[in-house]
Amino acid sequence: MDFTRGTKLKITYNGNVMDVTYISKDEDFLTVKLQNGYNITIPENKVNVLDSSEPQNVTKKSIILKHGNGIPISLITTGGTIVSAIDYETGAVHPSTDIRKIVDRYPYMEEKYAISVREFDNILSENMQPEMWIKLSAVLKEELSKSNGVVVSHGTDTMSYTASALAFMFEKLSGPAVMVGSQRSSDRPSSDSFGNMEGAMAFSSTNVGEICISMHSGTSDDSISLHRGTRARKMHSTRRDAFRTVSGKPIAKFKNKNVEFLSEYTERSDKTSLSNKLEKRISMIYFHPGISGQDLEKLSEGKRAIIIMGTGLGHISQTLFPSVKKIVGMGTKVVMTTQCMAGTVNLNVYSTGRELKKIGVVSAENMLPEVALTKTMYLLGNYADEDFESMMKMNMRGEIIEREFLGDCY
Repeated sequence: MDFTRGTKLKITYNGNVMDVTYISKDEDFLTVKLQNGYNITIPENKVNVLDSSEPQNVTKKSIILKHGNGIPISLITTGGTIVSAIDYETGAVHPSTDIRKIVDRYPYMEEKYAISVREFDNILSENMQPEMWIKLSAVLKEELSKSNGVVVSHGTDTMSYTASALAFMFEKLSGPAVMVGSQRSSDRPSSDSFGNMEGAMAFSSTNVGEICISMHSGTSDDSISLHRGTRARKMHSTRRDAFRTVSGKPIAKFKNKNVEFLSEYTERSDKTSLSNKLEKRISMIYFHPGISGQDLEKLSEGKRAIIIMGTGLGHISQTLFPSVKKIVGMGTKVVMTTQCMAGTVNLNVYSTGRELKKIGVVSAENMLPEVALTKTMYLLGNYADEDFESMMKMNMRGEIIEREFLGDCY
């Protein structure tokens, strides 16, 4: 059987009668969309079509990109699930930047905020590149000059990379810059997008002067957390509360339409200061038993620096030491982080660490690996090589914490 994409079907499958939307056929399998918005793929030979109706042309509603009368907030869209919606005629997921969807869900926003939308891009977050961080920072600075705060919609998979990169590039911020994502699109019955966006809007009207991330605090919809961009990590692939502030507390939470601050934060400045040069020739290497010195050297070719995710306190096999020494001798910076979910690198405890330190390996302290990556890009793009190690150990944007808390773990 073969139908036009978007055809409405009444079928029987496994003894059940279902109304579905036809999406595609792949060999002997059909992909259809259920009425609840989810797709299923089923064997063609187990499907009996009772009725069908071809898709009709539907007039699309006009898109509203500005709305409200209150505090001016800019929304920059880069793509991701949060600004996507399901087209029930075709089954496709497409970008949706219509402010009306947010305001209709939370009518009080119309009086509280004056929201304007600027579409930066529409990509999956795994396609976000350092060049785009640089362009995004310029757009963010421009939007911040005409609003109280900025919300940046972003796919969740690389959102912590983008947030930390922006955090280092902005030395000062005249208002909050809140990144927000979702695990499920706005058309899903169980979507987290509206709650995350509502929280992000509230956080963007505060006195915070940092790059942050706004996501669910738990699996229910009652609270949204504001995470510092240099201490947040995606900890789960599907849960609503995928993001955690590692070894500390979130900056704030949003509950019952109110923002409650939970920890210290940098306040907004009189002006925004941006240094958006980045050294892109950086690699991250995950140490594992069996990796060879040749592997390490190959991954370091043409790089200004490599970030190694070592074990425990920051260790790698002694068989790699000659290669590390060779890499450092060629002028490539070698930064050591830990694979552990929390805790600090300490190259002084064991002989392995002390030897790496003598070779010239730089400790990333308790920075998250992705943060060590973006900080290295920033430092090598803006400062002299001789200042690298001392600045790497300097707490510039809250990326290094003095006292760690274990917090919740999955």
